[in-house]
Amino acid sequence: MQNVVVLLLLLLLQGETLNGQRLIEFRLGQEAESEQGLTVAAAELMVRAEATPKARRLRYTLWAFTVYGNASVGELAGTTDAGGGRSGRGWQRVDVTSAARRWAAAGALEPLRLLVDCSGCAGRVRLRLGGAAAARPLLRLRVAARAPRRRRALDCDAAAHGRCCRQTYYVSFRALGWDDWIVAPEGYYANYCRGACEPYLNYHSQVVEAARLERAACCAPVRFSALSLIYFGADSNIIKRDLPEMVVEECDCP
Repeated sequence: MQNVVVLLLLLLLQGETLNGQRLIEFRLGQEAESEQGLTVAAAELMVRAEATPKARRLRYTLWAFTVYGNASVGELAGTTDAGGGRSGRGWQRVDVTSAARRWAAAGALEPLRLLVDCSGCAGRVRLRLGGAAAARPLLRLRVAARAPRRRRALDCDAAAHGRCCRQTYYVSFRALGWDDWIVAPEGYYANYCRGACEPYLNYHSQVVEAARLERAACCAPVRFSALSLIYFGADSNIIKRDLPEMVVEECDCP
């Protein structure tokens, strides 16, 4: 089986300023605090840029620098060139993989602090580094997922042949063509239930039991979990929504 790569969205904390420029901070969310030794495959800083009508053809460069705890500028985290026209507006993406890897290798115990600078903006391009949550910068991580802890009786690859079990099933948003509006995750394990319930593995017991209960029990989900979805909404604002009962966690014969 291929190594599973997942996306984690880190929470943005309001930062202080350095030389008159706002600092941004990212910290691991509660869902990832228990992870140890994160392996970062890729990291992307997303910053929203707003250009004036006169800046349609303006070309500029975004720079991201790491900031140490003593409020001094560190290594270059990443850079990207923004072209004129529509490509110079909206969400700009800066590859900060090296900085995120160093941060993760150090344990990610402290926030990742970044300073974003714009060369060529000339006061005609505004970077949204604060304000409404839907327009704040985001840090998008691709990390190697740990194998989930599973009870042996839950999964079909460990259950007795034919018994009620949970079958893993991955839904890829990229394969569906939804990756142009869904920020994270790239997909998720929806899973489903299959197999027979124990009293009905034998045909004769099935008939007797069905007559007694007037119905035959079937292998079905008995526990779900929610899916956190992060996507572009109206006006290209980023929205986070928790969708209930999207993941089948456990199957049984209710």
